[in-house]
Amino acid sequence: MEEPKIELDDLEVNQERLKQNTNQLKNLRVYGSLNAGIIAGILGMDGWIGIAIYVVIFLMVSACLAIKMNFKVKEYFRSSYDAYYSGIGTDLLLFLMIWVIFHNLVNIL
Repeated sequence: MEEPKIELDDLEVNQERLKQNTNQLKNLRVYGSLNAGIIAGILGMDGWIGIAIYVVIFLMVSACLAIKMNFKVKEYFRSSYDAYYSGIGTDLLLFLMIWVIFHNLVNIL
């Protein structure tokens, strides 16, 4: 008699660990957005160059996250979208706010 194959989707997910991983990811993205905004503001980046700094920092955070998880995203999150792209809109707004504040404090005042 053959043993039934166990799919990853059939395994029970520890909801507490999933919530903890999601919160850690959210904190990581917020710190990345803050740092990108501070860097772009202090360096006086204007226009699309400032947005490019955010994109580069966002991609660096995603790459470091993938390397840290050994590219096994399903073991830590429900989907790869949650791990790599979640929160991009709110983090972009945070980046823009910090960028404008630091640009004005350092370069205009």
